[in-house]
Amino acid sequence: MRLEVRHLELVVAIADCGSLRKAAARLHLTQPAVTTQLKRIEDHLGGTLFLRTADGVKLTPTGQDFVQEARSMLTQLVTLERVTRRNTQSPSAPTRLAGIPAYHFGLLVGALKDNVTSRTIKETGTLTALLTTGELDIAVMRQFPGTPLTLPPNVGHRLLTREPLFAGVPDRHPRAQGPEIELEALADDKWVMPEPDDSGMNAHFARECAAVGFEQRIAHFSSEAHVVLTLIRESGAVCPLYPVGGTPPGVARLPIAGNPLVREVVLAWRTDAPVAEEIDDLCEQVATGYLKLVEESEVYARWWRAGGEAFALSP
Repeated sequence: MRLEVRHLELVVAIADCGSLRKAAARLHLTQPAVTTQLKRIEDHLGGTLFLRTADGVKLTPTGQDFVQEARSMLTQLVTLERVTRRNTQSPSAPTRLAGIPAYHFGLLVGALKDNVTSRTIKETGTLTALLTTGELDIAVMRQFPGTPLTLPPNVGHRLLTREPLFAGVPDRHPRAQGPEIELEALADDKWVMPEPDDSGMNAHFARECAAVGFEQRIAHFSSEAHVVLTLIRESGAVCPLYPVGGTPPGVARLPIAGNPLVREVVLAWRTDAPVAEEIDDLCEQVATGYLKLVEESEVYARWWRAGGEAFALSP
């Protein structure tokens, strides 16, 4: 007898289910067939993998080691199959891109030209999972201080931009006409914040506000830009705004003194994907496009030339 993939899958199924009956149902086999096959495997290995109990089965120390290695081998087989399928694809197969709805995302789509399919996804966990399983080739992601990205070994990453977050305030705000605003000057204002998610953005804001002595008075939650801007203008609330982009009438976009609020925009890619060979060129094209956007934003351009460039681009 030689161990085969089906033997590994059977033992792992028993370990996951905790009983021969449930494992048999998962594998679409009869319980006697599973029992017989397990006995053959244990006889071949010369040791017991499971202890039978009144409630089902429990792994022995030998079984724990076996299942750990079996899981690793099954994962490697899945990876081998996926990589082989990718290598047999047409060279013209599109690059699969997803990411946060940042300007970098659109710039990356442009850099990849027509040979790309894309979708916006905000959730860090979802993007990480899709990269891990190979359902994505490349992604634009974000990380905030205190919540760093955790990516698998087969995913490379590179910082694109460290973006300051500016304050959006109604133009009737007492500090709206200044060149910048201190975070503590917003202590008495009502805030609009995005819906909390797994990026850590809201937690980052709460910590920075607490560090200068106040707790945010959050009156509204919205992740829709047009809603947020309307709330600023109509209700007098304040909110974080990314630095790139136009500012509608009735709203002022101000840098926050000392740049306490920041996000890092990160490019992540599978190292076994064809696009991995283009990363240097793609990053250069995105950087060139981003600088044009900076110049088109009066407030951001002024911040950039006053020393912000070093903050934004330092590794």
